[in-house]
Amino acid sequence: MASNMTAPLSSKFAVTAALGFALKQSSEPNYRFEWHQHDCAMLLWAQRGALDSRWLEGEQLNSPGLVVPQARRLVRHIALLLPAHAAHSTRSDTSRQRHGELYLRPELLHGRTRWGSFRLDGASLAMLDALSAPALAPACAEPLVHVLLAQLAAREPVQWLDVSAADGITRPLSRCMLRSFARAREQEQPLPAIEAVADELGVSVRQLQRACAAELGASPVAVRRRLLAGRARELLAQGLMPARVAQRLGFTHSGHLNRLLREMAG
Repeated sequence: MASNMTAPLSSKFAVTAALGFALKQSSEPNYRFEWHQHDCAMLLWAQRGALDSRWLEGEQLNSPGLVVPQARRLVRHIALLLPAHAAHSTRSDTSRQRHGELYLRPELLHGRTRWGSFRLDGASLAMLDALSAPALAPACAEPLVHVLLAQLAAREPVQWLDVSAADGITRPLSRCMLRSFARAREQEQPLPAIEAVADELGVSVRQLQRACAAELGASPVAVRRRLLAGRARELLAQGLMPARVAQRLGFTHSGHLNRLLREMAG
């Protein structure tokens, strides 16, 4: 997209005047909405199927030369939060899709400056489902939106992995999965679940399973368990108590960690 291209304004101030927000849903087959911008922030998420979204920050439109948009495939557990006047486009190549758009006036965001793609936790997803319910009374929607925004404010934008790099080479899915695990270890975070990795890569769990079987000769679950066991042994060797190791690696109980180490002893 060239930086001198103007994204048409699709104003939402009128529809957000009463409550400070407005919800729109679409189930149009093969949905297309080319480059445009809104005069308020927007939360975009897929309820069924998937959306391919591209976006630019508003100031990038006036930058010299060409600007490469960010791009992400939005699936059920992924949402995109954009500030006002961020140019974006949205497409769906499936005949069965449904997605939601929540338009938000600036005063609802309380000076929020973190934007981009977010992985929806169970609470956020449940609140979005509730907001989308036809039977929800309007009086109930307003506090729900405030709680949802507070929940999202506690989360960091996802640092995504690109299967296709700038050089046009498609990276093996198994390598991208291992990069995701390595990044979590560098940040001293629990290893992401297989479903979360598949979401990051914009593929199904089944696709990731087939790729790992072909490229590594093992399932994603088996690879993750080996990495977990290896990291646990490292931390135990450093003198950490099993309960602390279990907590750092994302286990709900140290007994689960002990069971994993026994199973992987061979």
